Amino acid sequence: KAIATAEGDGSQALVIEVNTPGGDLASLNSMTEAELNSTVPIITYVSPAGGFAASAGALVTLAAPVAAMAPTTRIGASSPIAGTGADIGSTLKAKLENDLVASLMGIQNRYGRNFPLAAAMVTKAASYDDVTAYNNHLIDYRASSLGDLLDQVNGHTAILSAGPVTLHTANLSVQTIEPGLFDHFYALLLDPNVIFLLFIIAVIGIYLEISHPGIILPGVAGGIAFVLFLFGVGSLSPNWAGFALMVLAFVLLVMDLRLPAHGVLTVGAIISLVFGALLFFNSGGPYNGPMVNPVVVYSMAAVIGLISFALITLVVRAQRRPVTTGTEGMIGTKAVALTPLLPEGRVSYGGEDWAAFLDDPTASVDEGCEVQVISVEELRLRVQPVRYHYPVLDIDSHSTTSLE
Repeated sequence: KAIATAEGDGSQALVIEVNTPGGDLASLNSMTEAELNSTVPIITYVSPAGGFAASAGALVTLAAPVAAMAPTTRIGASSPIAGTGADIGSTLKAKLENDLVASLMGIQNRYGRNFPLAAAMVTKAASYDDVTAYNNHLIDYRASSLGDLLDQVNGHTAILSAGPVTLHTANLSVQTIEPGLFDHFYALLLDPNVIFLLFIIAVIGIYLEISHPGIILPGVAGGIAFVLFLFGVGSLSPNWAGFALMVLAFVLLVMDLRLPAHGVLTVGAIISLVFGALLFFNSGGPYNGPMVNPVVVYSMAAVIGLISFALITLVVRAQRRPVTTGTEGMIGTKAVALTPLLPEGRVSYGGEDWAAFLDDPTASVDEGCEVQVISVEELRLRVQPVRYHYPVLDIDSHSTTSLE
């Protein structure tokens, strides 16, 4: 976007400030390709003081026609490694190193800069401070500030794909290309921790919708979060076996609601979620970006577990609660005799007039007395008289007064 903006504005040059620990190989290739084919001269500037262009960031810096560094900055350490920081297999490592060295050879020779030092960043993980890089012509300039840099590059001939271009940067106005709202949002979605949290929100939302159908809001929120999760995953090189474990965790959570497992499946879901998340964000490939924070994974797994156990507890309690609706819910409740039951008659139950008969055909109940429902047989209630138990007065424990 920045290159397109600079080209559209007819800018003299585009300065890209670099301060990064690196990134994935796919992003590196995309960025270097854009730099090499830009019609506007690009100046990469490793800054601020104390900053660095490490790993893939070093290659992005050198891919520009003009490369500069601020004092106390460093560049290099570009050997391909796995996303965990571990070494990769020797055959794959050799292939990647040879490819990166060949790319650096073409870039450094094109711009007339030191190739052996650049190659050592890949083959030996070499890293250089700004003084060493400048004195050995690994880069073009050392500058203390952006203004100093623009003064130094004035009159420099930059080699572009279309041919050489002379820079005229003295006394030029500088326009900063600020990222827009979408850029900030997109950058947020590149964070593996945010991507994982979106998956958790999706799981919780859809899980609540399944456990309590008709709420709607959790289901909608979960669906949106899952779409954003898929969008963010597009910027990664994930291990899809990990994603399968994460999906399995969701399936186990739903099954624990439907089956009488009483939390056993939830434990399996938590284990599957933790292993799946840690595996998903580690493809084992070179130049992987930042990994998901294990603390975030463990915390969210605990939250999922608590929610699941809470819902399972509610479901079990609901299943054990006596039935209070339908004909089963009528058993054991009280009704009032509208007519004498001899042994048949009419009773009032829940404000409705019901035909009723006594369970004991030899008994009788007067009008207005309470009866208890024993069962419902078709449209008639089988009832029995309600027997009240009165406290028995212990005569011996009370004093008496005689009249004389």
